[in-house]
Amino acid sequence: MKFPLLIVGIILIILGIVLWVQAVIISRIDKNITENKLLTTGAYAWVRNPIYSAFTIVYTGILCLQNNLILLVLPFIYWLFLSIIVKKEETVLEKTFGQEYLIYKSKVNRCIPWFPKG
Repeated sequence: MKFPLLIVGIILIILGIVLWVQAVIISRIDKNITENKLLTTGAYAWVRNPIYSAFTIVYTGILCLQNNLILLVLPFIYWLFLSIIVKKEETVLEKTFGQEYLIYKSKVNRCIPWFPKG
């Protein structure tokens, strides 16, 4: 295995796991779902879909560990399909939370936590 891909893969896996833990466990997503609350703090202040993002980051890290650069096209294909799903979910969230969600949506990126919207 090439050393740079190994390091990148491990870093991505760790970052993805940290994001997932923040989104699910620390943010107590289960409590917010059962109480029908819009979660906009913690990981959800960085990205609107941190669980999907975390999965993609971990998945990309695992692909890096495979040492096959051709496989790295798969996360982009996954991202395209994910975008379709997320847009449908956002329609439901807009109906459920109204203006509160629209304001949140205007401030926080859909899937990329490191690049806030301008």
